[in-house]
This record gives sequence, C-alpha cells and structure tokens, in this order.
Amino acid sequence: MYDDQLYITGRLKDLVILNGRNHYPQDIEATVHTAHPGVRPGRAVAFSVPGTETERLVIVIEYAGDDGPETIVREVRSAVKARHDLRADDIVLTAPGGVSRTSSGKLARRATRHDYLTGALPPYA
Repeated sequence: MYDDQLYITGRLKDLVILNGRNHYPQDIEATVHTAHPGVRPGRAVAFSVPGTETERLVIVIEYAGDDGPETIVREVRSAVKARHDLRADDIVLTAPGGVSRTSSGKLARRATRHDYLTGALPPYA
C-alpha cells in the first residue's frame, strides 16, 4: 500500500496444482523435452485447466513432423507418468510458432493456455 493505493509488485506464480500436489511447469517441460528427440527444448509448455472434478494437465508441443505424432504423444505421456506420477489429460501438437513467447523469447504459458482454451492453437498439419 502506498498513498492509500494497492500496488502489485510481484507476479503470478506458474504453478500446476493437481490432486493437491504442487508441480512446477518447468519440471514437467524438462521431462517432455527429454521424452522424445523430436521435442526441441523451449518448444513445449505445461499448464492446468479446469476439469469437471479436478484440474487437468495439458501439454502443448510444437511439432515439426520429424516422427509420427502418435509416437511423440505416447512417449511424452509415459515419461510424465513415470517421472512425476501425473496423467497428461491432453497433449496437443501444434505448428511451429504455436507456443506463445514473450517479447524477450521466454515461454508464455498463460497466453498458450488462453489459445488452448479458445481453440486458437494453430494445427500442426
């Protein structure tokens, strides 16, 4: 508070809360990047969305068509389950550039989440 005004000085945490447990999206993304050689670092984001009873885990990956999409989805899903004991409810492959970035080049999870929820992610084909 300053001069009877509220000023926000921090930023929102990027935290995925699933089944009462906290997970950092960066940890899930690191697992995704190592799950398959077709997933390039900095080209995948993880976030949660509301579900009917609990939050759902969504992973969006830029897909360049190096390997079959089914293989990438299967291996990413398996790696996330093995490493974090999490079920990836939806894994979306999007066209290069589909994962939003800030002006400085960092991943923009909230913008990608918004695109996912509004159906604005560009298809990979």
